[in-house]
Amino acid sequence: MIVSNNGEKSAINCIQEKKLMEQDNVQPKSTEKNSRLHQYPRIFIYYAKARSNVYIFALATLVSLFLGTHANLDPIIVAKVVTASYFLALGAYVYNDMTDLEVDKINRTNRPSVTGKATGSQLANLVSFLFGVSLLLAATLNFYTIFISIFFILLGIAYSHQRFNLKDKFPLKTVVTASGAALLSLLGGAAVTGLSWPVIYAALFFFAFFFILGPLGDIGDLKGDRAGGRRTFPIVLGMKLTLMVMLSVPIIILSLTISSDIILHLNSKTFGIYPIVGTSLATLGLLLHISKRLNDVSVIKSTRPKMRYLHVLMQISLLVAFL
Repeated sequence: MIVSNNGEKSAINCIQEKKLMEQDNVQPKSTEKNSRLHQYPRIFIYYAKARSNVYIFALATLVSLFLGTHANLDPIIVAKVVTASYFLALGAYVYNDMTDLEVDKINRTNRPSVTGKATGSQLANLVSFLFGVSLLLAATLNFYTIFISIFFILLGIAYSHQRFNLKDKFPLKTVVTASGAALLSLLGGAAVTGLSWPVIYAALFFFAFFFILGPLGDIGDLKGDRAGGRRTFPIVLGMKLTLMVMLSVPIIILSLTISSDIILHLNSKTFGIYPIVGTSLATLGLLLHISKRLNDVSVIKSTRPKMRYLHVLMQISLLVAFL
C-alpha cells in the first residue's frame, strides 16, 4: 500500500510537472507576442521624430482646409483629414526607408531602419497600418478624398518599389515627390468643397517648393545616391544647374503671385500679397547664401530645416492673402 501510494503520488507529481512545463512553454509565447505589439507605438514615435519633416504635409492639408471653408471649420473633419494626411505621408516615408536601407547606411541617416530600432517586418506592418487608417478616414469624408488618398499611395509605391523605382529615374524622383505633396495639399480642400482657385494655388505652391527641398536633399545624399546608381538633379545636371533650378522656384512664385494679383485680383486687401513676396525673397536669399557651399554636406543638411520653416511661413502667407 505504501509503495502504491508513493507510485500514485509520483504519477500525480509527474502530471503536475508536465502541466507546469506546458504553461511555461505557452506563457513566454503569449508574453513575447504582447511585447511585439507593444513595440509598435514606440516604433511609431521613433519615426515621428526621425521624420519630423512630415508635419509640413499635415500643415499644407490644414491650410487647404482653411482656404476651402473660409476658416469655417468642422473639428471632426479637421481631425480626420489632417490625421489621414499625416499618416499617408509618414507611411510613404517609412515604405521608402524599407527599400532604401543600403543607401541610407552610406549616407549615415539616423532612422530606425538604419539604427536597428525596427525590423523590416515591423516596418511593413507599420506601413500597412498607416495606409489602412488613412483610407478608412478618407472614406468617411467623400469620393474625392478617397480617390486622392488611393492615388497618393499608388504614387508612393511606384516611387519606392523595386519594380518601378521612380526615385532612381531623372527627373521623376523630384516630380513624383512634388506631385505627392500637391495631392496632400489638395486633400484638405477636397474634404469640404470643390477645388477652388485658392486651394489649387496652395497646391501649386507646395508642388513648386519641392523643387527646392528635393534637390537640396539630393545634394546632401549625393554620396549614397551615386553608390546606388541613381540619377538625381545634382548627378545629372551638376551643382550649378541644380542651383539654377532651385533659384527659379521663388522667382516663379513671385511672378505668379504678382501677375495673379494684377490680372485676377488675388485679394481685395492691398497687403494680401506682401507676405508671399517677403517669404519668396527670404527663400531666394537663403539659396544665394549657400550657393558657394553646395559641396559642404553639413551646411546643406542644416539648410533643409530652415527651408521647411520658410515653407511654413509661405503657407501662413497664403492664409493672409486669401482669407
